[in-house]
Amino acid sequence: MSQGVAIVTGAGRGVGRATAERLARGGYQVVAGVRDIDRAHDEYGDQPGITLATLDVTRDADIRSAVAVATGLAGGGAIDVLVNNAGHAMMAAQENGDLQVARAMFETNLWGAAAMVQAVVPAMREARRGTVVTVSSIGARLTNPLIGFYHGSKYALASFSEALANEVGHFGVRVVMIEPGMIDTDFPSATVPSGGVTDPDSPYAPLVQDLRAGFAAWRARDDASTAQSCAEVIWDAIASDAPPMRIVVGDDARELDRALHEAPDDYAFQARAREFLGIDWPPVPPAPPD
Repeated sequence: MSQGVAIVTGAGRGVGRATAERLARGGYQVVAGVRDIDRAHDEYGDQPGITLATLDVTRDADIRSAVAVATGLAGGGAIDVLVNNAGHAMMAAQENGDLQVARAMFETNLWGAAAMVQAVVPAMREARRGTVVTVSSIGARLTNPLIGFYHGSKYALASFSEALANEVGHFGVRVVMIEPGMIDTDFPSATVPSGGVTDPDSPYAPLVQDLRAGFAAWRARDDASTAQSCAEVIWDAIASDAPPMRIVVGDDARELDRALHEAPDDYAFQARAREFLGIDWPPVPPAPPD
């Protein structure tokens, strides 16, 4: 029995692909939006319930075309589920990160999600049903050094999603934010360095080294989530009669979330976050000895 029609952005890899496949196994007709359609055809193969569509969320023509495919599968009516998953990261110091690179990242992470909402939600509102899933990150609640531009995009996306939930919940449309910790995928390969941050002569070179080692150790932890486990959380949220607005995914993310709420102030939490990642980068020079 068909559960309805879903459209998933960023479905070429990782959580997006796992979610598209999970929804299809659960009975949805899924439009999996990918940027490299030829590669996707090779990797997906012929899976029942999945229709691949070229979808770069920064391109209006791609959005119109992919949404038209999904609307056609829905018989011309509302799409049942939108999963906003497309995104990438940027590593740079705030003082010299390339703002054009940052703007391009925001175009995908924030404005691309907003464009998908504007293309899909009006029909959901008129039908008085539907679910919008925002795949975000525990990074929408905390900020690591040299990843500030990325965190900024996730904070903005969380604010956008929260406002959307307050607006369209009145019409029966649900909005759910998924906030995982570390996911064992190839997402790091989609992280763009900028501003010479990886140059050995950069003043931030020691911090880059610690940060990379910290993220690698985090990824190797037993409690790191997988794309498939995150897809299961998304499936459960969609299937739930009353999902919470925010769902923190993974023991690591819950640990950081608890630390955030238990810390007496932001400085104390930042110290805990540095300890979590093994970063030796104190915010001020140590006091001289007496």
